[in-house]
Amino acid sequence: MSWKGWTCVGLLLASSASWADPSARDWIPAPAGTNIIAGYLGYQKANRMYEDGRRVQGAPKLDVQYGIYRQMHYRELAGKTVQYEVIVPVSRATLKGNGFPKDRLSGVGDVNIGAAVWLYNNDETRTYFAWEPFLVLPTGRYRGSQADVSPGENRWSLIQDFAFVKGIGKSSYIEGMAEFEVFGKNTNYYGQTLKKNPAMRLMAFASTDLSPSTYVGLRYRYETGGKEKIHGQKVAGSANDHQIAAELTHQLNDQHQLQLQYAHDIKVRNGPKFNGVQLRYAFLF
Repeated sequence: MSWKGWTCVGLLLASSASWADPSARDWIPAPAGTNIIAGYLGYQKANRMYEDGRRVQGAPKLDVQYGIYRQMHYRELAGKTVQYEVIVPVSRATLKGNGFPKDRLSGVGDVNIGAAVWLYNNDETRTYFAWEPFLVLPTGRYRGSQADVSPGENRWSLIQDFAFVKGIGKSSYIEGMAEFEVFGKNTNYYGQTLKKNPAMRLMAFASTDLSPSTYVGLRYRYETGGKEKIHGQKVAGSANDHQIAAELTHQLNDQHQLQLQYAHDIKVRNGPKFNGVQLRYAFLF
């Protein structure tokens, strides 16, 4: 049996945007004129697959190795701080084990372009509110016969992020974020047209300083929606997923920053249950 006979795991993989999920303090704006280049290296594995909340027995294992190039520029526009950014992912996904033939494909994924605006920006009270739309372009490598492991998704999508940040005491922050995504059609999912309902992700963050150059953060993410259909027939149900992540961030100096993150899916309704690590390097100039 082809893997496509199971739940559509490839379409439930973390998108390139969520691989670059915000970390604690990412929504605190840099001064106008600042440029940031960030690079991510990550590894995720899933030894369990789920369908409608039940574990799929005998399903293959899934490994994803990825890298991300992310470039940001801050400026002032009409009295507001604005950030432009582009995200370019690269990945290799492998399905293997439990009697299934190995299926693997690597390449550049779908490019994301975004523009954030801080509608409220108060450094004195350390309070911020931002809105950022993202456009996901179907530029990634894609094979309809290997849709489950293709780096690209062969469809357009639009993401809307809304984020709130509040400083607590002298060295801590709490943050909340809501993300909404709508999807275009994939017209070649194993030769068929696949439609996906809108999805929503909610995130909460907390962080505190360990020293003037180091802080720790926690992230909780909830995702719902995203039911998938072919010819009106359900092939994957809506998400009802919960994830936690812990991160350690160290500022080497004024220009260089390192971050190590561990993320773990604690509940998955449909698709693979992931855990993995990610290293992020950021250069500010």
